[in-house]
Amino acid sequence: MKILVVFTYNYSLRTWKESGTLNKELKNYKLLTDKGIEFVFLTFDDPLQDEIKIVDDNIQIISVFEKLTKSKFTLINYLKSFLIPFYFKNEFSNIDLIKQNQLNGSWISIILKFLLKKPLITRTGYDMYEFSIKENKTTFVKALYKYLTLFTLKFSNLYTVSSVCDFNFLKNNFNFQYDKVGIRPNWVEKIEYYDFEKRLENKIICIGRLVEQKNYEFIISEFQNTEYEIDLIGEGSLQKELEKLAINLNTKVNFLGNLDNDEIMNLLPNYRYYLSASKFEGNPKSTLEAMSAGCIVFASDIKNHKEIIMNEQNGFIFSLERNSLFSFFISKIERGDLKEISISAKNSVYKNNSIEKLTNLEYEDYLSLTV
Repeated sequence: MKILVVFTYNYSLRTWKESGTLNKELKNYKLLTDKGIEFVFLTFDDPLQDEIKIVDDNIQIISVFEKLTKSKFTLINYLKSFLIPFYFKNEFSNIDLIKQNQLNGSWISIILKFLLKKPLITRTGYDMYEFSIKENKTTFVKALYKYLTLFTLKFSNLYTVSSVCDFNFLKNNFNFQYDKVGIRPNWVEKIEYYDFEKRLENKIICIGRLVEQKNYEFIISEFQNTEYEIDLIGEGSLQKELEKLAINLNTKVNFLGNLDNDEIMNLLPNYRYYLSASKFEGNPKSTLEAMSAGCIVFASDIKNHKEIIMNEQNGFIFSLERNSLFSFFISKIERGDLKEISISAKNSVYKNNSIEKLTNLEYEDYLSLTV
């Protein structure tokens, strides 16, 4: 069986590499190739940059810019993207199924579906329409994401979301066949458990882009003038602002930049505590990975966090009310059952999010649409 994977619009192997997720993103594809699946990745890699090679005979890489010229104008590139299916349809004549990776760019896969007469799976890790509402995007942008979601739901043979919350949002905002939408959470790998008592006591780890959504300003404010040190992995537009805030408030923050996911997975078991103050989320990969490493997760009181964290059983849910987090944190870390909560976090994630379980489910999705 041969699967065409259409990358998110304007995403490339380089995007994955620079964000530190390349090796992680490839892992479940490599497990699927062990089951006899071949993949063709249609990416937006720039041919003028150094090629990023994948050593796997069962994964072929094709960049849209092998046949299209990239414009310096964003709108022109969007318009040109509607031509991609017509330029490449002959090269994809032997594929059995199309997989669209995220909603953005789904028009390419929808057109290919009709040209090639092949089934289409669309995989979403978060709901772009809901995020556009939370981020107060313009009415025009919100309308674009709403109708893109509507058309992609209509024309996908299977549309997957990563959480029950996302499924419920679709149900409340769109009319669709419920059996066409599946819940496929993000996967994690098994990590060797490191003795909780030997982990760092006065350090907290946070992972994520330095953007408004992640709410790092709140964390820095809540931990001002304390003995706790925050290791923050990620980059983003707010970095300078957050660095200045940490200095002004006397909060100990180490800005570690982007790290490769393998490095992060090696670091996580050294920490007792992981903290996320996000204002909204999809199915948060970093939080799941922290739980898989046995970290005690402190997560903000939002619906997607509460879907994966059972408060006081496999982590703690906290309010985003000002001047409340630090006292809440201290009250919880003084409990005598933290090791049990750590093990519960690890076990719950392995039960629901193991890479083996979710790779098998993805394989079954392929078979159900091609047999």
